Amino acid sequence: MILLVNPRATRPENRRFPLSVMAVGAALPPDVSWEIVDGNLPGMDVVRSVSERIEAQRISGDPVTAIALTVMPGPQLVSAVPISKALKARFPDVAIIWGGNFGSLYPDPVLNAPYVDWLVRGQGEETFLELLDVIAGKRDPLGVAGIAFRLPDGQHHIAPERAWRGPDELPAPPYYKIDVGQYLRPTLLGRRSGVYQASIGCPFGCNFCGVISVFGRREKVQSPERTAEHLRFLARQHGMDSVHFYDNNFFLNEAHAQEVAAAFKGLGLRWWCEARVDALGRFSDETWRALKGAGLTMVFCGAESGSDEILAKMNKGTTTDQIAHAAAKCGEHGIIPEFSFVFGDPDEPRREIDNTLAFIRRLKGINPAMELISYFYTPTPQRKGTYGNVDPTETTPDTLEEWIEPEWVDWMTHENPHTPWLEPRLKARVDDFELVLKSRFPSVHDKRTRPWGKALGRVAAHRRWALERYENPRLLRIIRQLARMAPDDRQLYGHLRPASG
Repeated sequence: MILLVNPRATRPENRRFPLSVMAVGAALPPDVSWEIVDGNLPGMDVVRSVSERIEAQRISGDPVTAIALTVMPGPQLVSAVPISKALKARFPDVAIIWGGNFGSLYPDPVLNAPYVDWLVRGQGEETFLELLDVIAGKRDPLGVAGIAFRLPDGQHHIAPERAWRGPDELPAPPYYKIDVGQYLRPTLLGRRSGVYQASIGCPFGCNFCGVISVFGRREKVQSPERTAEHLRFLARQHGMDSVHFYDNNFFLNEAHAQEVAAAFKGLGLRWWCEARVDALGRFSDETWRALKGAGLTMVFCGAESGSDEILAKMNKGTTTDQIAHAAAKCGEHGIIPEFSFVFGDPDEPRREIDNTLAFIRRLKGINPAMELISYFYTPTPQRKGTYGNVDPTETTPDTLEEWIEPEWVDWMTHENPHTPWLEPRLKARVDDFELVLKSRFPSVHDKRTRPWGKALGRVAAHRRWALERYENPRLLRIIRQLARMAPDDRQLYGHLRPASG
C-alpha cells in the first residue's frame, strides 16, 4: 500500500482536485494499492488519518511501505514539514518521499532533513515507479534518474534529470479515487468550478520563473480532443460548470487555439487560462470569437513590467505595445484580462515601479475591465542567468525548519520577500497604489467587501486616482476594514485570488 499525501495548501473552502498525487497514483501498476490523503479536505488531520491507515494495513497483508508527499513552496511546505516529522517519528521503517516544485528547486534543504528519505525531482510518474523498486530492494538507487537521497557518508546524491513525457502519454486522471463533488466549489466562473491541467512545462525563457527551472524551455501539450473528453465527463457525470486550467502556457499558437475552441464548443463550460500577450496578439477576430463562444471568460497574462527595457532584461520576449494590444482585444471580445506585474527590479526599483504604475493606468484606460495581480520579485533558481544577475540561493536557508519561518513564507509567496533592494517605502508605494486602484475600480473577484463599502470606496478613491495621489490612503483603509465581511484570503488559486482592495 502506498499513501499519496496532499498536504494542506489552502483552506478547506478553497480546495481543488489534488492533481499531482492523482497523476502519480494513476501511473502505478494494478498490483500496487494506493490511496490519497488530502489535507485540504474539511476536518482532515493528515497525521491521524495516515497513522490509522498504516495500523489497519499492518494486519491486512498489504502494509504501507511508503508515504509520498507533494510539496509546493509556501503554505504547503509549512504543512508538509510537521507531517513528515511526526510520521517518521511514529513509523521509522516507512519510507517518506517528497516530490513537487519545492524539492525540485531546493533539493539540499530537503535532503538535510532526517525525516525525508527520498526526493523525486521533476515529473514524478516514472521516477516514482522505479523508486518503489529501490525501496523493495529490486533496483540500485544510483541508477535511477530523477531522484535524490543521502549517501551513507551524509553527502547528497542528486541524480541526472529524467526525460519526461507529455500528458497524452500518461493515464487519465483517476477521478474514481476521489469524491469529485467535494472539489467542485463556487467561484467567479460558476457554482461548481473544477481545475484541470492539459500541458506540462513552458517553452519560454523568462529568467524570474520557476517553471523553466524545473522543466527547461520545453512544453508538451495534450490534444484538445482528449482534454475535452475528460471535461465532458466531469460536466455530465458530476455537474462541473466551469474550469480553471493550471497550464503555464495554454495556447501554443493560433492553430492550437482554434483546435481548443472547436473541441470545447458545446461543453457549456466557462473557463480561465494563462496565455502570452504576443500569442493573443496574433489571433484573428475569428479565433477570438471562437474562443469566446467556447467558454473563455478570463485570461491571465504575465505582463510583468511597464518598461520594454525591463521586459528585455527579464528575457520575457514581449513588449508593452503587445500587452496593450492584448488588453484591447480582450475588451473587444468581452473577455476579462488579468495582468500580473513583478515589482522590485534589483538595479533600479524606484524607476521600474514608477514606469509600471504609469503603464497600469494606461491599461485601465484601454480596458477598464482589466484586473491587476501584483507580486514582488523573489529570485528563483534558474538554469541560466537570473533576472537582475542576483544569486537566488545565496541567502536562502539550509534547513526546512528555517524555510517555514514567516520570513521565508513571505519570500516563497512573493508577498514581502525582504530583498535588500526593495525598501519598505517602495513596497508601500505599490501597496497604496493597488488599494487606490481597487477602491476606484472594485475587482470582480472581490466577494468579501459589502456593497456599501465598494460604493463608498469608489467615491473616496475618485480624486486620488484622478490626481495620481496614492500615498498613505488612510480613509480607504478604514473603509476597507469596516466593510470587510471576511479578511483577505491569500491561499486561493489563480482566478480565485481575492482582490486586495
